[in-house]
Amino acid sequence: MAPSFQAKRLLGREARLGLGLTAPVIAVMGGLVILPLVITVFDSFFRIEPMRPGTPFVGFRNYIALMSDSNVLTSWVNTFAYVVIAVTIETVGGLAAALLLHHASVGRRWLLAIVILPWCLPPVVNAIIWLWIYNPSYGLLNSLLQAVGLTSTNQVWFNDRFTGLFLVSVVHAWRMMPLTAIILLAALQSIPTNLYEAARLDGASRWRQFTMITLPLIAGGLAIALSQSTVFAFNLFDEAWILNGSSLGTRSVMIQVYLSAFQNMKFSLGMALSILAMIASLSVSALYVLRVYKETRYD
Repeated sequence: MAPSFQAKRLLGREARLGLGLTAPVIAVMGGLVILPLVITVFDSFFRIEPMRPGTPFVGFRNYIALMSDSNVLTSWVNTFAYVVIAVTIETVGGLAAALLLHHASVGRRWLLAIVILPWCLPPVVNAIIWLWIYNPSYGLLNSLLQAVGLTSTNQVWFNDRFTGLFLVSVVHAWRMMPLTAIILLAALQSIPTNLYEAARLDGASRWRQFTMITLPLIAGGLAIALSQSTVFAFNLFDEAWILNGSSLGTRSVMIQVYLSAFQNMKFSLGMALSILAMIASLSVSALYVLRVYKETRYD
């Protein structure tokens, strides 16, 4: 039956109210996110360099130049290594922390405070603390390894590229893992307890309960956690910069953007590289979401 005039009028009033309430948010997001993004994409097709007059249109020449720059390619390899290592640590560690908090019956609030603490630290402070830990002369890591007999001399950790990539990833994951844990904890708390009771009555083991009940029902939270971990890993800057500076061995794409735009004064190259980084992070995040959805949905 067609809606009455009063119903149409009420729906129109609610629609106008909703639009009025969301208009400020839309305006702020448009001014702070959409507009700068559009301007950045537009300017990336021009040559914008303060040391060279004019801003001629160059089309895709900036993007082509990035594809042939060995430093840029190395920074991409480093960034994908950061994404793989950091996202793995954050997901596994965050899920373990979420399960611990979910099943803890004593001191839960104190455990929650301890888990959240690294996330509360500013990135620079977090990186400086770990810089002391990694220090080759008086760092805690060398002292612990010598105390347990795993090494007899002080190690300069960032002399090796792969070790440096792993250690930077650990620092980043240490700071971001609490966010993953909180997201997954919220998802765990939404699972009805009667499902586990029924599974136990049917004789299901803990691992069976985890794979058949827990994982499918936290798929939405897991997809969100994977997406945010990926985006933050692609945008890694503070930890890599403070721990090892602009060294090519641990240089991320964001550091390369900074070097191109603000040290080499080639703003258009920096803009183009930042656009590529955004596309890459969103693409990988989308793959995570689709993969989790495909493997956990029921037909």
